[in-house]
Amino acid sequence: MQKRNAKLVNKAFNQYLWASILTVAATQVANIVDAIIVGHLVGEEGLAAVNLSKPLLQAFFAVTCLYVASSTILAGMSMGKGDRMTADRLFSFSLEFSLLLGLLFTASGLLFFGRISSLLCQSETLRPMSEAFMRVTLISATPQLLMLTLNQFVTVDGEPKRVSRAVIIGNVFNILLDIVFIRYCSMGIAGAAIATCVMYVVCIIMMLPHFRRKGTLRLHLTRPGDVELKKIFSIGLPLFFSTVLMSVQYVGNNYAASRFLGDDGLVALAVCIQLFAFSMIILTGTLRTIQPVGSILKGLDDDKGLLLLMKRGYAFMAVCFAVYTALLVLLPGQIGSLLGVQEGSGLEMVRKALPLFSLNIVMQALLCFLLPAFQLYGRNGLALLLSIAQTLLPMVFFLLMRGRWIGFFVGQVVTGLAILVWEIVLRHRDRRLCRFLLIPSCDDSKVLDMSLAPSSQALSEAIVSLKSFLSSNGIGAHAVNVAAVCAEEFVNNIIRHGNATAIDLAASVKGEVVNISIHDDGKAFNPVECVKSSDSRIGLGLTLANAFCKDIDYKYIFNQNMVTLKI
Repeated sequence: MQKRNAKLVNKAFNQYLWASILTVAATQVANIVDAIIVGHLVGEEGLAAVNLSKPLLQAFFAVTCLYVASSTILAGMSMGKGDRMTADRLFSFSLEFSLLLGLLFTASGLLFFGRISSLLCQSETLRPMSEAFMRVTLISATPQLLMLTLNQFVTVDGEPKRVSRAVIIGNVFNILLDIVFIRYCSMGIAGAAIATCVMYVVCIIMMLPHFRRKGTLRLHLTRPGDVELKKIFSIGLPLFFSTVLMSVQYVGNNYAASRFLGDDGLVALAVCIQLFAFSMIILTGTLRTIQPVGSILKGLDDDKGLLLLMKRGYAFMAVCFAVYTALLVLLPGQIGSLLGVQEGSGLEMVRKALPLFSLNIVMQALLCFLLPAFQLYGRNGLALLLSIAQTLLPMVFFLLMRGRWIGFFVGQVVTGLAILVWEIVLRHRDRRLCRFLLIPSCDDSKVLDMSLAPSSQALSEAIVSLKSFLSSNGIGAHAVNVAAVCAEEFVNNIIRHGNATAIDLAASVKGEVVNISIHDDGKAFNPVECVKSSDSRIGLGLTLANAFCKDIDYKYIFNQNMVTLKI
């Protein structure tokens, strides 16, 4: 018997990974290019006006963190369980809530526009430009929230590449329309805001065709009680706090650098923040891969698969951040010069800061990657502690250590120690929990979990292992034979007709019910619908296997067939 390997999990991870990273990278690059265009065509006052409006955009994004990310996690888990109705309700709730909030943001923003403007912009000189940009930003709240919602739900529904294409093309529209509206239409800074609004609409239009496909999420009018609001908001709260507290962190970091290190410290801090933002492309892209794949695996009760997924994510990040950290440690001066820091005391400060700040970047990634596992297993207290501590403690220690760059790393270490103490308590209560991720480990005597090559010999060996496992768990000879026949027929069909390169077979016993799950990466084939179809030419063996099973559930996710048999 071959123990389960990570081949199918890795294929699912890779399917989402590069599309997710490309989506984040496209947004980051477009924001930089957008700022360059505004700076050149409107002037530095226009750039400042856009920056003054950032808190509005941050507020919109922070609010979506409270319910969209958590709703997609719960929807993915429901899809893994085969409960499409709950997934549809979560999708519908998120869209309806985004529409409602968008309209509320616009109405209240325009109603109290004078107060918001005076709060965000203290300069009378910049206020006309700032207000022109803010007004359009408030009006575009609804398409922005709807775009962010569709982005995550289309991803969890199996089309991350569509999202990536939509974001890239939308940002291209944004950049081109910046030039058209500002230079040729003489719309000034308002033109930049309108171009951004058009980008949201283009992204929405490009994602909508996803829902024409059969078996995708469907929109229903939700009623009170259709979704568990408490569960949604409790899962989303850590990410919401983390997003909101980022603004506090920026203010505190700037204060500490200015007070203890002077202008050179502010310059070095700006370089560190830019490099941190660049590292977030890898981290955020990886997290956006773990979230949909992990939530579906959790819905399938596949703890082993989720553990393999997290290990794959950590391995990928370890390579990326090892290379990135090496560059920061070995080439700090060259990186500072590349970002525009001139030779002198400022560049010397950058040389001191980057090697130490790189430790903060690595520790941030290692700790932040724990968040999906905490959220998926309902460890909301740990997730909240991680989100708040990881955002605030690096700033606090940078301030307490009077501007020493190692303070950021110390803050991350203290966060890690706090998480470790909490985990020790939880693992003392439940010995099944693995270290750090706290994912329950399976008892090999209670769960059979193996991978097999698509060959007759591998199938024969797997069936022998299945029979031995069921017999050792008290299943009678007749039931063992029935289960073996069903599993053999389904797997044999995959080998002969599915063109699969990998097959996972798992079995467990709950009471008098034998559960068998079979996953493969072959062409899509629904054995239940095939048997029901009167004009289908299907073998007698598969028909009998369907008859023997108490229940058969079929899903096609990650470009993989997933069949669960209950006997």
